Amino acid sequence: MIKQTLLKTELFGYEICAHVTHLDEGIQVLIAGGSRTHIGAVSFMGYNGNIQTLQFPGHKDGYVSTRWANALWENLHEPVCIQCGIHYDRLENNQIKEVLNVCDEMLNTFLISL
Repeated sequence: MIKQTLLKTELFGYEICAHVTHLDEGIQVLIAGGSRTHIGAVSFMGYNGNIQTLQFPGHKDGYVSTRWANALWENLHEPVCIQCGIHYDRLENNQIKEVLNVCDEMLNTFLISL
């Protein structure tokens, strides 16, 4: 059975959404938002717990995708695929930390629901 969950938050005037699809075997997540949604990184983790992250040049989305992949695998021990693309123009370091924090909050909200 496929179970879908949508998590949303707003930061700096734009939505960030996490579309979580929990499959019979595995979980797939698309995290996107900001001023231009896209896919900047993808993290995969199989039953063995080894992670592989592909990140496009110039992107930092792997920080979020690897955090989500590790946390979900630790809780479910199932294959995980996380696609992430969050974009804001010219963020300062403290604003980047805010993006990471709201993504962590969405992750924690989802983990509590398991």
